Amino acid sequence: GSLAIILYQTKLMREQQRASVMPYLMMAIQSSTNDHRTYLTVRNAGIGPALLGDVRVHYKGKDFAGDPYDFFVQERPDIVKTLPMGVDKLIPGRLVPAGEWIMTMGTDGEQHIQLLDAMLRLFVIAEVPKSWLTSIGADGPASDKAVVYVTYSSIYGDTWHLRSDSFVPVPGPAPRIR
Repeated sequence: GSLAIILYQTKLMREQQRASVMPYLMMAIQSSTNDHRTYLTVRNAGIGPALLGDVRVHYKGKDFAGDPYDFFVQERPDIVKTLPMGVDKLIPGRLVPAGEWIMTMGTDGEQHIQLLDAMLRLFVIAEVPKSWLTSIGADGPASDKAVVYVTYSSIYGDTWHLRSDSFVPVPGPAPRIR
C-alpha cells in the first residue's frame, strides 16, 4: 500500500512540475490611433518559457513555411516598400520567456493605418474586434484569409500549437496541410 501511495504522489508531483512551467501563447494585433502604431504581436501569457518550433502560414489551401513577416512581404510587397517596418521574427528555436511580447511586425507613424488595413485584410486573428473588420469592409469569410500556426513546447517537451484564428492553444503539433 505504501509503495502505491509513493508512486501516486510522485506522479502528482511530476504533473505539478509540468503545470508550473506551462507556456501559453496568444496572437493579437496591437493598434493605437493615439500613439500612431500598429503591430502584430505574440505574447506568452503562461508561467513558463515557450520554445518555438514550427512556424508557418496557411493560405488558399497551401502552407507557407516561415513567419508572418516573410509571408506578408511575399503577399504585400507594396506595403513593405512604402512603410518603415519593425520586425522581430518568429523562428524555430527561439525562446519566449513567460510574460514577454514579440512585436513580430509593425510600424509607428501616421501611416500605421495602412498597415492595419493590410493586416486585417490578409490575416485572420481571433483577438481582432469584429467592429475593426466591419469598419474597413474586411469582415468576409475567414476562410479567405491567412492563418498563422506556431508550434511551441515547454522546457519538459510538452507541445502545443497556436492558430491565429483561435483564442486557445491546442495540445500537440499543428497539423500539416499540403
